[in-house]
Amino acid sequence: MTPHADDDPAGGLVNGPVSESSERPSVVADGLHNVRIPVRDPWTSRDWYTVVLGFVPVLDLEDEQGVVGVVLRHPRGFVIGLHQDPARAQALRGFAVLGLTVADMAQLRQWADYLDGRGVAHSALSEGHLGSYIDVADPDGILVRLHTGVAPDAEEA
Repeated sequence: MTPHADDDPAGGLVNGPVSESSERPSVVADGLHNVRIPVRDPWTSRDWYTVVLGFVPVLDLEDEQGVVGVVLRHPRGFVIGLHQDPARAQALRGFAVLGLTVADMAQLRQWADYLDGRGVAHSALSEGHLGSYIDVADPDGILVRLHTGVAPDAEEA
């Protein structure tokens, strides 16, 4: 039986244990379609993601009460959805939900300088398992990680 969102009162999917197999699946995902991020206020978050990170608004999602979400596209083509859900936004405060790749350390330092120049608080430059990064908090305190594009080799995985 395939699980459905309505199987869980919270609206999530319910899955059982996953069996391990040495075979790769015969289906392939071609890429990342979008990332959905919960926010308290879609307008405030939209403004922050456009001004600070360069996203472009492409769609406003409305219901009877007004705007409940916005869809933004980055000039590089990837899409994020900012959806009004204050409880989930609060639960994700301090957690890095979105990771954006930068070319190298020089570009990461340029980002730090850019953020400093705009008065946007960010973490110190840090070393992670997959390269260097800085974190910047969106208006809800959800972290966006700007990360160098270093990929792990097979021995690190």
